Amino acid sequence: MADPHQLFADKVTHVYRRSLSLFAHGVMVASALAAFLLTEVSVAAVAAWYFFMLGTSGYHSYFGNTLLAADRRALAGVNVSKLVFLAALAGFGWGSAAAFLPFVSVHQQLLLVLTLTAVAAASLPRMAALPVVNAAFMAGLFLPILIGLVVVFGVEHWMMVMVLVMIWAGLTDEARKANIDLSAIYANQQALEVEAVRDKLTGIPNRRSFDNSIEREWGRAQRMAVPISLIMVDVDFFKKYNDRYGHQAGDECLTRVARALGGTMRRSSDMVARYGGEEFVALLFHMSRDDGLTLAETMRHAVELLHLEHADNPGRLVTISLGGATCIPGREDRPDALLRRADEALYRAKAAGRNRVVWAGDGLNPAS
Repeated sequence: MADPHQLFADKVTHVYRRSLSLFAHGVMVASALAAFLLTEVSVAAVAAWYFFMLGTSGYHSYFGNTLLAADRRALAGVNVSKLVFLAALAGFGWGSAAAFLPFVSVHQQLLLVLTLTAVAAASLPRMAALPVVNAAFMAGLFLPILIGLVVVFGVEHWMMVMVLVMIWAGLTDEARKANIDLSAIYANQQALEVEAVRDKLTGIPNRRSFDNSIEREWGRAQRMAVPISLIMVDVDFFKKYNDRYGHQAGDECLTRVARALGGTMRRSSDMVARYGGEEFVALLFHMSRDDGLTLAETMRHAVELLHLEHADNPGRLVTISLGGATCIPGREDRPDALLRRADEALYRAKAAGRNRVVWAGDGLNPAS
């Protein structure tokens, strides 16, 4: 199921991406319309509309652009009512040109209505992502035109009004369909993004996710001069487990081990990822050697408590071996060195008999 907060953030991004460049295009359209209106309307009146439109549309675009410049997570908590108000105001900035309908020729009236209708249609591909914002913009634009047509032609020429209402309704329906399509696209995109960073078998983060995370957390530890710990985990005699019980049972074993390891993580900053095959890795930001060692023992014990039968393991249960390392990254240090130290500690744990924790630079910590 798609994350509704992320879906909303995606839709806000869709509405306001390239908002400033699109505003510039709108300025060109408004300038052309103003030039035509100046042939029949006073400069003061046209200028008043033109700058009002620039102000309302410009601020709407500017506000949307500032939203996208902020942290993406902040988009999920954006004030929707403000977006609706600004969209309605931007629509009214365009629609207020309908005030000229009673004072221009039939040809200018047709040009005015067609231009404003084209503006509404052009906004649909973006605005449709947020139906309430699109509805507000359309209402702000079309209502003044409908009122202007009634003033000019009177209610007896209801056909003119009905045609415009039908256009409005058609655009609204197209916006509804476009919103459904966009929701499906972004939901599918979310699923693909999750699939890209999640291991398909176990459901925990995969190697790619771990690689991205360690680069980020390593940089953070460097800036803050705090320790970062890493624990490499290997399921003991897993090949023998597969040979005896079959690959389907092996997959179930890895899934349950992954859940057990993940269940030992107590902080949102901690992560367990599948490193490859029967290997897992835990990344622990701002965790000392002693706390890391304690957590590693907790992880080892959690897998033992699964009581998964393994006839080819000395204890006749599925167990894990763990190798850990801790450091405070220096400016020139790279995470590869920490990975190498943890991997060497894991090798020592396996060489010493498995089902135990070894920390880089320490003696053995055998299982009790």
